Amino acid sequence: MSLLTVARIAAIPVSVWLIAALTFNADYRMDNIFAVPDFSFSLVLLVAAFLPRRFAEPALMAGFYFGSGVITIAALNRLDQGETGQTVLNLAIAATYLALALSLTVASGRMRTGEAHDVGVPA
Repeated sequence: MSLLTVARIAAIPVSVWLIAALTFNADYRMDNIFAVPDFSFSLVLLVAAFLPRRFAEPALMAGFYFGSGVITIAALNRLDQGETGQTVLNLAIAATYLALALSLTVASGRMRTGEAHDVGVPA
């Protein structure tokens, strides 16, 4: 199974759940500071999962990077509220998203290992 196929599959479950929760569950939307970012990255990932390869790779990368950031901040918020179980789940999802985004970036050749000085890393 190719990396792109794995990324497409991984993009769907959390995205569908978040979009459904935000659409149909008023209690989940109420006072949820992450409602718009959750909906945004979920929509990007859901659409990207069904795009042709040429468009899917960059869209999935953007969605996974965006999603990992949003979910990490949400996890820290939940940790502050004492919701340890939900924090661990959110951090696991964020780590998976970040790993997929980095893997797609490396696989697409957008990170050039020979030019480390261009990204602020000493050569």
